[in-house]
Amino acid sequence: MDDTPSVLDVEQISRLRELGQEDAGEMLRGMFQRYLESIPPQLTRMREALAAGNTAVLVSEAHGLAGSSAVYALPRLRHCCLALETHAREQRLDEAGALLDAVQRAFEEAAPLVMAELSAP
Repeated sequence: MDDTPSVLDVEQISRLRELGQEDAGEMLRGMFQRYLESIPPQLTRMREALAAGNTAVLVSEAHGLAGSSAVYALPRLRHCCLALETHAREQRLDEAGALLDAVQRAFEEAAPLVMAELSAP
């Protein structure tokens, strides 16, 4: 059995749509677009922190991205961020580079799926 979380929680996005009014789709697209645009700078800060051995920044950035990924219905990105946060918190940086690459891949997988889902009628 594969325990890898899904890239996108479509049910959660549907629930978010239901919370809004007629213009909920446009509002959600804007929110998600801004969120997705905020991730590359976070990834850069994480890479810089890892290169400098700054576990405090790495923990903080991974934790923040994990939390926001839960809110924005991205379970795989959240899962990868939590793994990175745990390794950084425990000062286990030997695998952190690979985990950060997994965070990057999860983001790259999620971004187009999110926008496609939000553009659907």
